[in-house]
Amino acid sequence: MKKINQIGIIGGTGKVGQWFKLFFEQAGYSVVVAGRSTTLSIEDCAKESDVVLVCVPIAETVDLLKRIAPLVAEDGLLMDVTSLKEAPMKAMLAYGTCAVIGMHPVFGPSVADVKNQTVVLCDGREKGYLSWISKLLTDRGGIVKVMDAISHDKAMAVVQGLQHFSSISICHALSKVGTSMKEMERVSSPIFRFNMDIAGRILNQDPELYADVELLNEHVTPILKAYIADATHLLSLIEAGDREGFVDYFNEAADYLGVFKDEAEDYTNKIISYLVKEGKRKK
Repeated sequence: MKKINQIGIIGGTGKVGQWFKLFFEQAGYSVVVAGRSTTLSIEDCAKESDVVLVCVPIAETVDLLKRIAPLVAEDGLLMDVTSLKEAPMKAMLAYGTCAVIGMHPVFGPSVADVKNQTVVLCDGREKGYLSWISKLLTDRGGIVKVMDAISHDKAMAVVQGLQHFSSISICHALSKVGTSMKEMERVSSPIFRFNMDIAGRILNQDPELYADVELLNEHVTPILKAYIADATHLLSLIEAGDREGFVDYFNEAADYLGVFKDEAEDYTNKIISYLVKEGKRKK
């Protein structure tokens, strides 16, 4: 690993790029940014920087990596920060000779810092840089998980793909039922409100980002098909009035969670107490 004199962020004028610019500057590094509106070109940023971080939309990432990977010095580092890792990692490894690490900050740029936030790192060809970026993150309180690209994308098919799908579809279905959110809030429990807060947070973001997460991860569709098939089975039990079947179905789901159920109840009890104490639940 060479001495790092400059870190270049491509897509550095966006929210994620600006977050990492501040992160690296606070760690004492000189940072330059390049994008469509900057004087510094993307090509010069890649050539002149010791570490190059790519922070562009998922759909644009692979083509951009193919374009700049050959320009990064052999003893330099190229990283991407997308929610998908398989395709970007293949592109970086195939088109460049530099060090390659895939990074996925599993949080948005609205968080103040990395403390207690998870960051996944994928080692493609790390050349000594993995310990450097890991230490930078953990020194600031981040939680670093190292995994291969395929395992990452399979996990994100559930963590992001299934979660986003269920939140979006629930709200879309509610829009067809005809009951307003305001009316439901009047008679809701704190947990219902909290679940809807999560859905609302998702639907308050850029739909293009969520489209990329759902459409570009090849592992998402099989997960969603399994989810819909299982939900359809549960619906059939309810339609048939099959109480015994419903209880068995419920218990099978509970058995899957194991001791997590107790942890979840304790955690959500604390959330409920906070919401009630702070008056966060609308009346």
